Amino acid sequence: MTLLFGRVNLGLVLSLLSSLLSLPLSRRYHVGLGICFTLLAAVHTWQHRKQFSHQLRKERQNMGLSSLYDNFLNPSLKVKLLLKQIQVLHYIPGRVRLYSQHIVNNPEVVRQVTEYLRTIPEIRQFSVNMATGSLLIEYSPQDVACNPFLHKVEQLVVKQYGR
Repeated sequence: MTLLFGRVNLGLVLSLLSSLLSLPLSRRYHVGLGICFTLLAAVHTWQHRKQFSHQLRKERQNMGLSSLYDNFLNPSLKVKLLLKQIQVLHYIPGRVRLYSQHIVNNPEVVRQVTEYLRTIPEIRQFSVNMATGSLLIEYSPQDVACNPFLHKVEQLVVKQYGR
C-alpha cells in the first residue's frame, strides 16, 4: 500500500474512495462530489504546471516522442520527420520520385517541404504533388556528397533497392 501512496497522490486516493462511497447515497451527491474533485485536480495541476511539463518532456524523451513533439515547433524537423517516413517510388541517378502519406492533402507540409527544398542549391528542380503525395526531385548526382538531404535520399535508395 505504501507503493501505491508513493506513486499516487493522496488526494486522488481520497477522491476515489469518497466517490465510491457516495455511489449508494444519491446520484446528485455523487455528481457534485465528482465535480468538486475535478476542480480540485485542475487547480492542483495548475499549481504544479512547471513540474508537470518537465515530467511530460522527460516521459516523451523516454518514449522517443520528443522529436515528434519538436516537429511541430521547428519546420526543419518536420522535413526530417518526413524523410523518416518516405518511400522511394522511382530512381535514376539525378532524378528520384518519393512518396509520403504526410504530403497527401496537407498544404502546410507541402509549403514547408517546398520552402526547404528551395534552400538546397544542388537541386535543379522539384515538384510536389499534394493530391498523390509524390515528390519529384531532379539534382546533379555529383552534388550528393555535398548536401545532407540528398545524401539521406541516396541512402533511402540504397536501403530500398540495394544499389
